[in-house]
Amino acid sequence: MRNRLFALLTAPLFAAALAACSNSNNNNNDLGVPDVELADNVLVLTTQDIPNFYLQQAIDDGETDPSVRLSGDIMGRAITIVKLRGKTNHFGRDKNLQYIDYHATVPETRVWIAEYPDTRALDVQTDETGWWEMYVVKDAGTDLEFSFIYEKEDWITTKTNVNTITDEDDTDFAIQFIDPYFYTYAMLPLVENMLRGGGYPNFFFKNAMVVTVGKSWGSMHDDRLPHGDPGATVSILSPEMQDWIGPIYFNKDVIPDLNQQDVSVDGGVVWLNMPTNNTYHVTAHKAGVSYPTVKFNITDADVENGVLLYIASPPDSLEGDNDSPPGEY
Repeated sequence: MRNRLFALLTAPLFAAALAACSNSNNNNNDLGVPDVELADNVLVLTTQDIPNFYLQQAIDDGETDPSVRLSGDIMGRAITIVKLRGKTNHFGRDKNLQYIDYHATVPETRVWIAEYPDTRALDVQTDETGWWEMYVVKDAGTDLEFSFIYEKEDWITTKTNVNTITDEDDTDFAIQFIDPYFYTYAMLPLVENMLRGGGYPNFFFKNAMVVTVGKSWGSMHDDRLPHGDPGATVSILSPEMQDWIGPIYFNKDVIPDLNQQDVSVDGGVVWLNMPTNNTYHVTAHKAGVSYPTVKFNITDADVENGVLLYIASPPDSLEGDNDSPPGEY
């Protein structure tokens, strides 16, 4: 398992130091340090030489005092161990087209990192409550970029926007993981028929990029609904316009609607059939409101991995600084 963890360092950035890192762990006993096997959800993304024993000790002690992991000084090395945690929200409608409970989650979903594809082999999964957890051992002061991929047999493989991993814990990730029955028998035919009847007679679905334009408090961890910021519009800042379709705004009934001209109380927006091997920067616009920019990397590797949906879910989507109550401007 130790070798599997350090295989993450085979990316070009880390290749030159791989041997040194592996030797550090293999020679723990030479230093009088017990040999410790790290769990699969501990991702070692540093080339700094430190035995697993001290990494595990910092993780264990950090359960009661997170500063032990986050101080940026582990055994005299500029290393931070950040805790990442999130949940998979079961999104859609059931076979009778009734909404699935907002609190429903999806257990046994594999979660891995597109920028570090070897993490797929670690088989980190959501637990019976739909939550997953990772620890990332990283160089202090160096930010990392993670796009999470969620996959489960017979479900729709989904990739998130790019999230910046800093020296602080981030424990409120979420994904709207679309019910496969709803996607196959409701959403997909609806979208294809809508486009074919709306000026795209030869339309066949390839992929979709989705954001939620929401209030400052908007989150899959917040029960206040609806969390959309009505009246806003969206745009792709870069690259320049290419052969994609959108934006298409979701109406108040959470359905993509060519007649919807701006963000509804739902907040959802979609672009369809995004060209691969591009990085897309997306933001929203509304008088008096400031919004962040979200970034998506859409690659040929995603196609090989079966990714069909790219979703930025609250609280890591386009939540502006509008703090008005649900449904209000």
